[in-house]
Amino acid sequence: MKEILPDIFTWSEFSEEKQLNFNGYLLVSEEESVLIDPPGMSDTDLTELGERAGRNSASPLKAILLTNVHHERASGELAAKLNVPVWIHEKDYAGLERKAEKTFNSDEGLPCGLKTFNFENQKSPGESGFFLEERRLMFVGDALIGKVPGKVNMLPPEKYNDFAQAKNGLHKIFDFDFDCLLVGDGESILQGAKDSVKNFLER
Repeated sequence: MKEILPDIFTWSEFSEEKQLNFNGYLLVSEEESVLIDPPGMSDTDLTELGERAGRNSASPLKAILLTNVHHERASGELAAKLNVPVWIHEKDYAGLERKAEKTFNSDEGLPCGLKTFNFENQKSPGESGFFLEERRLMFVGDALIGKVPGKVNMLPPEKYNDFAQAKNGLHKIFDFDFDCLLVGDGESILQGAKDSVKNFLER
């Protein structure tokens, strides 16, 4: 687990099939913390998590947030081990292997001051983004991936019912003023991310 921005930590599992990292995030705020799309954690990472977001810390872990059903990853195992609930968009709830304790809707407030919204026509109907306004920071799951540092892309066209509609649905992200894009798959963009997304979507 490493700190990539103040109070934002990440760890990864490398996918041989996809040839990129599957990323999880820990967001620590003043009073609480959340995990986002967590892959498996090493014992060292779990120890560090306990120090930063354990029950007796200043910012105890509040929830595990999933951007989509395909990023369930190690959320069930970690939820049981850490005794915290899993949250997911209501449209993706039925597809989970382990049922979530809570669902959310578009434009709903989440722990740590995050706001969520739904991308339409994506790989899964509940594909969500998490936006932290005061830090101009956006978390996404499968909506955008980072195969090349500094650039974004989409999943292969066969993953969608209609690739053109899926790409058009990503324009929803421009409703938000973000500079940093933290992706579930691949390389995140820590500054200038909105321009990178614009360059991809408008080509």
